[in-house]
Amino acid sequence: MDLSQYLEIFIDETKEHLQNLNEQVLILEAEPENIDTVNEIFRAAHSLKGMAGTMGFKRMQRLTHDMENVFSEVRNGKLNVDADMVDIVFKCLDAIEGYLNSIIETSDEGTEDNEDVIALLNDALNGVSAAEKEKPEPVKKEEAADASADRRKYLQIPIADFEKNAMQEAKTNGMHVYATTVYIQESCLLKAARAFLVFKGLESKGEIIKSVPSVQDIEDEKFDLDFSMFIISDKSLEEIKKTIENVSEIEEAVIEEFEIPEEVQDTTPKQEVKEDVKEEHNETKEEKAKTKAKANAKPVVNRSVRVDIEKLDDLMNLVSELIIAKNGLVSVTGTVASTNQSVNEQIEYLERITTNLHESVMKVRMVPIESVVNRFPRMIRDLSKKLNKEMELIMTGEDTELDRTVIDEIGDPLMHMLRNAADHGLESTIDRLKIGKPKVGTIRLDAYQDGNNVTIEVSDDGGGVDVEKIKRKAIEKGMISEDQAEYMSDKEAVDLLFMPAFSTAEQISDVSGRGVGLDVVKNKIEGLGGDVEVVTKLGEGTTFIVRLPLTLAIIQALMVDISGEKYALPLNSIVTLEEILPSDIKYVHTKEVINLRGDVIPIVRLNEVLDIEPKERDEDDEEDDCMVVVIVKKGDRQAGLVIDKILGQQEIVIKPLGKFIRVPKMISGATILGNGEVALIIDSNTLV
Repeated sequence: MDLSQYLEIFIDETKEHLQNLNEQVLILEAEPENIDTVNEIFRAAHSLKGMAGTMGFKRMQRLTHDMENVFSEVRNGKLNVDADMVDIVFKCLDAIEGYLNSIIETSDEGTEDNEDVIALLNDALNGVSAAEKEKPEPVKKEEAADASADRRKYLQIPIADFEKNAMQEAKTNGMHVYATTVYIQESCLLKAARAFLVFKGLESKGEIIKSVPSVQDIEDEKFDLDFSMFIISDKSLEEIKKTIENVSEIEEAVIEEFEIPEEVQDTTPKQEVKEDVKEEHNETKEEKAKTKAKANAKPVVNRSVRVDIEKLDDLMNLVSELIIAKNGLVSVTGTVASTNQSVNEQIEYLERITTNLHESVMKVRMVPIESVVNRFPRMIRDLSKKLNKEMELIMTGEDTELDRTVIDEIGDPLMHMLRNAADHGLESTIDRLKIGKPKVGTIRLDAYQDGNNVTIEVSDDGGGVDVEKIKRKAIEKGMISEDQAEYMSDKEAVDLLFMPAFSTAEQISDVSGRGVGLDVVKNKIEGLGGDVEVVTKLGEGTTFIVRLPLTLAIIQALMVDISGEKYALPLNSIVTLEEILPSDIKYVHTKEVINLRGDVIPIVRLNEVLDIEPKERDEDDEEDDCMVVVIVKKGDRQAGLVIDKILGQQEIVIKPLGKFIRVPKMISGATILGNGEVALIIDSNTLV
């Protein structure tokens, strides 16, 4: 059987199980007596074992089988959870992740057997065996009978009246009623499949009138290693038992002719019964309706589907083309629509439809940031042990959603910032105690939506960034002069951290170095249309603030005219539009600024930045004296972009310019206008 068609599903589900295991083991480390967590880990390990066995990945199957054995002993109370066991389990998960990475790259799990990890698991199990070497006391006859009754789990199942009636009628017609509890071997990989074969075999011999758990739960593998049934058949007990035991991997079938329990005599006085009936008839219509609705209500089922991201990309591209076509139609029919009410209404209707379609597709592409950050608690836990620092990670806003394209790229930058905070942000435990800080350092990751952006803050309560140390290091490397360092603000000094190959670390560690690679982090975030800034206070801590757009495909933009050329400014960065006179412009350190309602805002003349000839002004026209300024914001900083004319707001599709065109950093892409012209998109973040 060709299983390659299921490989992608196997990879996705294995990732989910691995993440779930990491989270549950972290909980178990904090709550060793939590039996629900132990059961969850056991089930996840069992599922992984079955999946790996089905796909033919024997090494992964063996490792997860041994891991399952360990947690089976924990469930039975024969093995206690301690720090050493948690470390062993995490090593197992790392080994399984190694197998998975090999499968992703080569479709094969590789040749690594991880014997050392398996040996550690067996040592844990041998500890149980050693403690149980003493022979058990002889079992008395009464105890043996009780043990046998325990195997007959069907004795504990309540029988409904209609089921009793069916059994009684079958007995009257000369049929047999059998009760059985079927036990599946613990090493069975596909227990639901074995149960299905048992059901199929018995249905050919008679009628199954009840099963516990239900048939649906058995199909969904929501049972341990046994299930019970009641069967009506004209076959002998030996034939029914043989049918069950003919299925492979069945450990035992406990079966007997079932004695129908006698009816319980009703001792309730007649008068009381009548009153009860009367009260029942007085039940309101609303209550009856609610009861009926409850009985008819269908169970909630999983209505989600897995969709390849490439298919979503194709859908987004089609929506983008539709918006371009809509803009073209609006442009072509502009004059007609102004005179024809019917055309105008249809154009407005089309705009609503395309906008709703765009929003719907975007919702499909949105993914909670939890899918990226949920692996970080395990990472901080490992770093705490490796660096010998006590630290905790607090996360908020994991349900904040981002476009899938952004989610796929943001994981590594966030991980780098967290490792920086753990390694060089937090002081050692001894140093923290000396200066009166709590011995447990705190690292926070907070995510929240801010308009059309998502902000992610990574902060620590460590020692902060030493600005003077940065300046000295920059002077040593020849990046700045001593005079520049003297007049440099703290903000400008901290921004040096993002310069290539700049680091304040005295020693390069395999964990991180504050500053090492931060240029890569910044480039990655800016490549996603976002920005990053650092806020720090010596002795109190550091915060990295990352701002990212919700989507990279379709945005609302302000179309502007600069020296006769059309440009687009993303609307999410615009604060306000202002008209100023040349006399309003002042100079600070030879830089043009304006005083806008008490805020001093630097002026950026876009025609100079873009190297475009300025528009010729009519000296007699007083309106030409006024300058249109677009106030944009990046974090807590603002700038005023000087333009010639505002053309209006428009929904635009961002198109990359490709690798073969060298463009300034301020140009983030291009868009196609309704009349077919191409307009460049200005990234205002690079100008602030």
